[in-house]
Amino acid sequence: MKRLFYLLPFIYFQAPAQTDTIKIYFNIGAFEASTQELLKLDVKKSDWQKVDLISYTDYLGSEKFNKQLSKYRSREIRSRLVQYGLNTAILGVVKGKGITGQKLQTSAGIQENRRTDVIITKNTSTLNAGVREAKKELSENLKQIEEVELKSQIESASIGDQLILSNMTFLPGQHFLTKSSLAAYDELFQTIKQNPELKIKIEGHICCKIDNEDGLDLATNKFNLSEARAKYIYDILIKDGISPKHLSYEGFARNNPLFPLERTEEEKTANRRVEIRIIEK
Repeated sequence: MKRLFYLLPFIYFQAPAQTDTIKIYFNIGAFEASTQELLKLDVKKSDWQKVDLISYTDYLGSEKFNKQLSKYRSREIRSRLVQYGLNTAILGVVKGKGITGQKLQTSAGIQENRRTDVIITKNTSTLNAGVREAKKELSENLKQIEEVELKSQIESASIGDQLILSNMTFLPGQHFLTKSSLAAYDELFQTIKQNPELKIKIEGHICCKIDNEDGLDLATNKFNLSEARAKYIYDILIKDGISPKHLSYEGFARNNPLFPLERTEEEKTANRRVEIRIIEK
């Protein structure tokens, strides 16, 4: 049995602008955004001076209900940004405005109006157009390489092999993915979606325990951290449309560390991981 390491590099670039708006869209009646929408928040924040969150709904439901729903949407995105490392000192307006736009006689509502506007005030960039274009081209080329690499590793793997997603990391002591892991998750989701015969088992692991008991999940106060991490990936894959028949999960506490002694922070991070075991293909 072999373990396969999949390294997913990240490239960031930006165009010069004083303000920018990221639009996060929601399903009807929902205030939690999908993983695909949250990927939009995976951006560089060192140049952010201020962040305002303003949310809206379409016309479905009562005015009172939609006013409250829009507030919940802004609060949810605020929580996600803080979870991903945003400095709360730069948060500005966080509010819901309720119903916006026109009304149509359809039960589908208007997707464009079910959203949170993340309005970002930035420092003015000094990058010239040539540098930006070069970084954009490099990023696009790397994305193509990443897709081929993950696909080829799945194709070359045997039943029982494990694929270690090195860039799918978790907040210390919690089952939530870090902000930088959203792109790695999306690659996993797309790979499973494009391989209808593939069945996998998601296996969770933890670091930094002397014994082999499972760790404490600070988000739930339960001693099931490795299982909770595996189940979190399992749950969001299903939520995003992957059939449960393709998935299973299990937690292994610290029974199978990659680095038993954990001498460095890098070794601890490597042990705090999920692995994907190939069940069928």
